[in-house]
Amino acid sequence: METVEGQIIEEKDIIYDTPEQPKKECKTCKRKTLSKTHWFMVVSSVYLLFASIYGTIKLIKELINLF
Repeated sequence: METVEGQIIEEKDIIYDTPEQPKKECKTCKRKTLSKTHWFMVVSSVYLLFASIYGTIKLIKELINLF
C-alpha cells in the first residue's frame, strides 16, 4: 500500500490501462471535421474581426481629417 497525501491507496483501487480495455469516445470526439454550425461561427468571427479593424482604421482617418 502507498500513502499519498495522507490517504491509503489499496491495490484494488488502482486502475491499470491495459490494451484489452477499449477506450470509449463520445460521438463529438470521433468527429474530425467541423460541423456546419462551427464553420458558420468561424466565418462570422473572422468577418467581424476584419470589419472591426477596417472600421477602426476608417474612423481614425476621419478623426485625423477633422483636425
